[in-house]
Amino acid sequence: MYSGNYSEGERKGEWFQLYSIGFGGIPGRPVGDGPDGHSLWPSFVNIPCEYLESYYPLIIDRWETIPDSGGAGLHRGGNGVDVAYRFLEAGTIAIHDDRWLTYPWGVKGGEPGARGTKWIDRADGTRVVLASKVHDVAVGRDDVLHFVTWGGGGWGDPLARDPELVCKEVRRGLVTQAGARTYGVVCDDDGDLDAAATTTVRESMREGREEPLPLFNRGDSMENLLANSLAETGLPAPTPPLAV
Repeated sequence: MYSGNYSEGERKGEWFQLYSIGFGGIPGRPVGDGPDGHSLWPSFVNIPCEYLESYYPLIIDRWETIPDSGGAGLHRGGNGVDVAYRFLEAGTIAIHDDRWLTYPWGVKGGEPGARGTKWIDRADGTRVVLASKVHDVAVGRDDVLHFVTWGGGGWGDPLARDPELVCKEVRRGLVTQAGARTYGVVCDDDGDLDAAATTTVRESMREGREEPLPLFNRGDSMENLLANSLAETGLPAPTPPLAV
């Protein structure tokens, strides 16, 4: 949420408030891939950039999917998005989000999705990492908020995914060449499949892993997530609430 008052122009002194939902990646499902940057609720839709820029004192510098943020699987988890809001007026922001510490789980052998993160690039060149739930954070003109959402967890064995489909997503910018290796798929610089290399890599990956694949892949243990929180997320590990 972004709110404040206009300081100049025809709307000087007018109060404004923007409430917007940030969409992450939908988990992979038994019936197919999870959509990229999509709401879990069908009746919710993205607000067009043109509308936001017309009615509020801000510019959308970036609104794009994040390659590889969706978990690998027979059915890929949807990618998260990076939305960059450049503020043209001073104001305050509030964020209510989650999945900054724990990963969106992979299911039935699928890999977990990427975590979400939020930060402000200040006009003076400094960067401030934000917690997933904050209130009354002051922003100034030309500060940029990066609202990066989580990716959905993958469903099923990544090595069972159609290699041609993986390479197609490399060409579309949804998966990187390096990310294709999570599926055991080798693509050249043009995103074309190297079938022989893919067969070799997949055979090697199958030999080196434990079977059966886990029902849930949480990404890491809670002990490690807490121990590595500051290094991995830029935020200190949360502490349990104290009994009163």
